[in-house]
Amino acid sequence: MKKILILGANPETIPLIETAKSMGLYTIVTDPDPNAPAKKVADRGININGMDVERLVEFCKQEKVDSVLVGVADRLIEPYQKVCEALNLPCYGNEYQCEVLTNKGKFNNLCKEYGVSTIPSLPLYRKNIDSLENITYPVFIKPIDRNSGKGMSIAYNETELKKGIEKAFNNTSSDYILLERYMTCSDVLVSYTIVDGEPILSAIADRYTCKEQGKTSQVCLGAIYPSDLLNVYMDKEYPKMVRMLKGIGLKNAILTISAFVEDDNFYYYDPGFRLQGEAPNLHMENINKFDQKKFLIDIALGNETNKSNITKADFQNKHAATIWFLLKKGTIQQINGFEKIENDPSIFHISRRLFEDDIISEEMVGTESQVMARIYMCCQTKQKLKNKISEIQDIVKVFDKDNNNQLINGFKYE
Repeated sequence: MKKILILGANPETIPLIETAKSMGLYTIVTDPDPNAPAKKVADRGININGMDVERLVEFCKQEKVDSVLVGVADRLIEPYQKVCEALNLPCYGNEYQCEVLTNKGKFNNLCKEYGVSTIPSLPLYRKNIDSLENITYPVFIKPIDRNSGKGMSIAYNETELKKGIEKAFNNTSSDYILLERYMTCSDVLVSYTIVDGEPILSAIADRYTCKEQGKTSQVCLGAIYPSDLLNVYMDKEYPKMVRMLKGIGLKNAILTISAFVEDDNFYYYDPGFRLQGEAPNLHMENINKFDQKKFLIDIALGNETNKSNITKADFQNKHAATIWFLLKKGTIQQINGFEKIENDPSIFHISRRLFEDDIISEEMVGTESQVMARIYMCCQTKQKLKNKISEIQDIVKVFDKDNNNQLINGFKYE
């Protein structure tokens, strides 16, 4: 039985492990947290930090590991590439590709090179931390090497800006962070599958984000597939993105990028060179029968990849959604409703992250750590999808230790 080592063991990695097991692989997952959720699903869990390339290489040699893959963690992409390189194993990205598609500053520079628009931004270096002249508020502050809202904040004045800068630098090992124009327009997610050097748009969704948590990053509340902007995107953006992704030499890989949209102009801001927490791949698998997880595992094994059913970003005229349930600060006492919806024919997957007695701390607010669950669903018509989203949001209830509602208001799809 061939062995695969997967870096990272968060809950979103579980479907990848399950797919690998279904393909007959012996699954090993590594994470410094001995109680990381995905370890309960893998054949074996080890406690090596995914950033520790030297120890991972040594482990793979000792255990005769056949393949290595990164899970759903941005910061583990570069060490994943280094481990593969050291072991001469297949990897879906080279050193340059992994760097430019994880470092937000370098990604911005790449986009400029190919005429792809990004959010207007200003780099701020540690050595020039006091040079804060001519700042236009509000401004969004973020590290260049973190995701899921970690280290990010919004500032409306100089005092808030200084606090945000300190927070961002405390969440990065880089010597600079980014100050961006704070965008309040529409938000989309675009997901590509690159096959034999050809980038193909596999999914595009309208994202709904939480705007009621003050000056923290806007965590996603849900996504609707396909986006109403699909045709606009294909006309205006797809040719530019294809040119850029071919330009950096991607061969067989996946990539998801978020973008703000203002007056049909797209401003890209967050590349994800891996499977996503949002998991658009689950919708692709459910509707188009194309499994990005299996695609990545085949790459890791050096197998011939499945190239069918990946060109249908319109999702065959079906209407799909992911509903995110976010929780306020506090300790969970009771979760109700999942037993009523788990057999709903519109729902094809439920991902649970938090349970009774789990604590949502102040530090988790404004990050994806406050996501209790994600629900994946599909309907034949837009109206049925709207009705079903509203119905599910009414059914699921969460109460804290003081019996207060702990759920943040969900999005309204109108």
